[in-house]
Amino acid sequence: MPGGLYVHRTSGGRYYTRVGSTKRDLAPSELARFFRQRGREYVFDEQLVLSATVGDLSRNRLEAFFGRSPIIPWLDLLRNTRVASRDEDGVDRPTVAGLLVFATEPTEFLASGSIEAACYHGTRLSSEDLIHAERLAGPVSDQIDAGIAFVARFMQTGVSAGTGSRYDIDVVDEAIVNAVTHRDYAIAGSKIRLFLFADRLELYSPGKLPNTITLQDMPYRTFTRNQLLGSFLSRIRSKRTGQVFLESRGEGVRKILKDGEAHSGRRPKYELFGDELRLTLWAKDPEPIG
Repeated sequence: MPGGLYVHRTSGGRYYTRVGSTKRDLAPSELARFFRQRGREYVFDEQLVLSATVGDLSRNRLEAFFGRSPIIPWLDLLRNTRVASRDEDGVDRPTVAGLLVFATEPTEFLASGSIEAACYHGTRLSSEDLIHAERLAGPVSDQIDAGIAFVARFMQTGVSAGTGSRYDIDVVDEAIVNAVTHRDYAIAGSKIRLFLFADRLELYSPGKLPNTITLQDMPYRTFTRNQLLGSFLSRIRSKRTGQVFLESRGEGVRKILKDGEAHSGRRPKYELFGDELRLTLWAKDPEPIG
């Protein structure tokens, strides 16, 4: 940032940049860069969503998570758990993580917080081969279950009798959970993308790897970009499996690589393309879909 530029954090969690007598909110990309230059971590999922209020959170989801009769007032509970916080005007606003987990429709406020899923007949990303596409929205727990259901629905079509499923659905589960938990929600306009082809599944997650992690050491190191979101998902159970979405053992990438290769005979592959991380899972006995 240029010299003479100061960043102020208000009691409501907002960051300003000041030049001379004027000030404005820092854009997420500016704030992230500012903190990186000073060796600090910018935690985007704890920032307030100033276009939303706690009234946009689902009471049913909050009660399912915290119980119907908390021992402290609801607003104090939401503030203490960082589901919400007061802005500089004293209005309680959801955090990014709070909105993603507990709002009925988070994408009303975070337009890129969804999954775009598509299934193709062949091996090309071509509109001519498109079978079906849909947007998977709602709270992130619903998005994860919907993404797994999408793959389970379309992966069976065209499989030869007796060959079994194209993909290990538990590996798909782990991959989608990882993408939702670790993607960079500060990148506006960039969604998680899931493409199902005849020979592979491609999963694109917005965000570069942290500075301390490389593609080579991903299986052996852990980093949670969205720690608050991860803490919520470690306590929420999937409707599909009844198990919590996120285990805290740091074994997700190793499981994807090991079990994915055991199922298909080909090792899954992680690649970086600009600000996106792509995971490729190979199909077992690939055949045209549809």
